[in-house]
Order: sequence, then C-alpha cells, then structure tokens
Amino acid sequence: MSESNDQPESPEVPPPPPIMPKPDIIDPRSQGPTYGGDEKKSKRSRKDKKRSHPLDPYEPLKKRKGCSGCCGCVGGLLGLILLLIIALAAVVGWFGPGRYVFDGYEVVSFKEAQTNISTAPDKPTYYIGQSIEYTAPSTEVPIAILGTEISFSGNFSKDLSVSGAKVYARPGTTVEGDLEVYAAEFYDEGIELKGTLKGSVMKNIAP
Repeated sequence: MSESNDQPESPEVPPPPPIMPKPDIIDPRSQGPTYGGDEKKSKRSRKDKKRSHPLDPYEPLKKRKGCSGCCGCVGGLLGLILLLIIALAAVVGWFGPGRYVFDGYEVVSFKEAQTNISTAPDKPTYYIGQSIEYTAPSTEVPIAILGTEISFSGNFSKDLSVSGAKVYARPGTTVEGDLEVYAAEFYDEGIELKGTLKGSVMKNIAP
C-alpha cells in the first residue's frame, strides 16, 4: 500500500491593498479657534457696516460725547434764576415791607450801626438801618421800620410795620392801628394791640 504525498492545499491569501497617500489633515490646535470666524474680517465688517436699506429714513446714530447744546442749557438756567429773582422782588415789593416805598412813605436811611429815634415824624416814614431803637412817646402817622435788630415803644395811633431778625416790643407799648411784624424772633414784652396783627414770625417769645 503506497502512501500518498498529496497534502491539502492552503487557501490563497489576498494581496495587501495598495498604499494610499496620507490625507492632508489640518491640526486644529495650530490654527486657533475657528468658531468666531476671521476676527479681523469680523471687526472690519462691523465697522464698515452702514444702513443701506432703502426704507431707512435716517443716518446711522452716533454716540454723543456730552451735551452738544451746553450753551443753551446754561442760558436756560440763567434765565430761570433771573425770573425767580424778579418774582421774589415783586413779592417783597408788593406784599412785604418794601411796598411802603411804593405807597409814598418817606425813606430815611441810617448808616450808623446803632440809631435812636426819639422824635416822631409828621408824615408816613420808612426807617431803614441796622440796630434801631424807636422811643418817641406818641406817633400820629403810620411808620415802618426795617433793620437787623429793632426795639420800639410808645403810643402809635396809626399802623406800625416792623421787620428785622430780632424785634422787641417794650412794655407799655400801645398800637391802635394794625401791627405788622416780620421777624425771626419776636419778643413781646407787654404790648397792647387794638388793631390786627399781621406779618410772619418764626419764633414768638413772650415773658
């Protein structure tokens, strides 16, 4: 019996595929961020961007650097202050002690720091000074006194107006007409008033 030298044939192994060229892949790490696009190009596009729509009724708005009409603002403010000064002068003139000038009172002004009036006038008089002391025993005409500190006494048959920071009505003073007082401090030391009390007093001090 003879042995066969035939051996089973091994299956064919397919040849290896041909070598393909290596793809040219860009490393994103060396290119930087790509999600924002070209930064320089983006900035230029925003800067050069203008309104070009045919329905746009106005030019692109520009950012203002402060008030372009500052002269108008200052002028308006000065005008308002001037109007307030005029209004204040009108109020003082017509409703305050200054109205006696318009009523025809004779104005007597004192330059001395302290003044004593011991003789009553014979016509309506408006006294203006700093520290004034009125001591005439009897006054038959209306008078007005304006000063920093005022003291008055005697008998007043007509109206009396007194305006000052401090006003003192001495004991025994009688006012048969109206008494008008404008004062920060009014010291009533015993005045007898038969008319009407008018004016404005911030602090009324009585003994």
